[in-house]
Amino acid sequence: MIIFLYGEDNFRSAEKLKQLKDDFFKKNTSNATSSVFDFSDGQYWERLKTAIKAKGLFSENSLVIVKNLLTQESFGPKDDPLKFFADNCNDSNSLENIIIFWEDGKVKKNNKIFKWLIKNAKCEEFTKLGELQLRKWVERRFAIFNIDTKSIPIENLINNKKGDLVAIDNEILKIINFIGKDGIDKNSSDQITKLINSSTEANIFQTIEFIATGNKKQALATLHRQLEQGDDPFYILSMYIYQVRNLLKIAEFYFQGNSSHTEISKIVKLHPFVVQKGMQQLRNLEHGKLKELYKKLEKIDNDAKIGKMDIRVGMDLLIVEA
Repeated sequence: MIIFLYGEDNFRSAEKLKQLKDDFFKKNTSNATSSVFDFSDGQYWERLKTAIKAKGLFSENSLVIVKNLLTQESFGPKDDPLKFFADNCNDSNSLENIIIFWEDGKVKKNNKIFKWLIKNAKCEEFTKLGELQLRKWVERRFAIFNIDTKSIPIENLINNKKGDLVAIDNEILKIINFIGKDGIDKNSSDQITKLINSSTEANIFQTIEFIATGNKKQALATLHRQLEQGDDPFYILSMYIYQVRNLLKIAEFYFQGNSSHTEISKIVKLHPFVVQKGMQQLRNLEHGKLKELYKKLEKIDNDAKIGKMDIRVGMDLLIVEA
């Protein structure tokens, strides 16, 4: 079977590619092989030809993934790619031998290989989603995690990220992990709106990285940029506490030698993406230092609420004394 995935919406086409690959290995638990050739990284024409010719010879089932072949400007002097495909990809109805062609972004529709694929492959084009389609896509995304979107400003989320599905999906995961198992109340609904409207979380990740590596100058500069953006200092502090609390949850297992982000995510009830990013940060952090950081953040929070300390001063001292 020949499958062709293309279009401007790289996020959905990449998801489809992953789904097809997962489905292939679910159906073929043994005697199966796969190869990936990304022509945006190098010239793999000869290796691709070998893989296609060899399919089915050494295994019952084979999957060949060909990425960005349309970027290939020249082939061998005696090579005619269309003739090669016609001669070697003629088992178009085979469910055992699958070749998936995937193109990143816009394609030149006058390209001869594109025209051949349109005629000979099972094709799916992923165009940019319209406003209504995009809203439904976001709602379905939240529904996967059983999140009611009534209290979530979806239009704000879409507009803030300019319709970029990669950025929107990252925001959705961030919101889901912020909500946690307690669900949405009035307070968390307000916090979600603030979360969507700022780049606070990305800066928090960066600041913690700088603290972990001892780069106090950069940590202070990043913190001050956050505060200058006009976000409520109590909100910024709460996000630091939230992020370090998540790191501590992950650390309990990571520092015991568990390196599986999928396994840890199930235990601590955080999304695998969040756990994976957390594990990357923990490589530069000691468990004891992380616990101490959390205690200091909570003290700043308590002192600020009773008027004993200004949050800005407290955060500066936290970084300087780290």
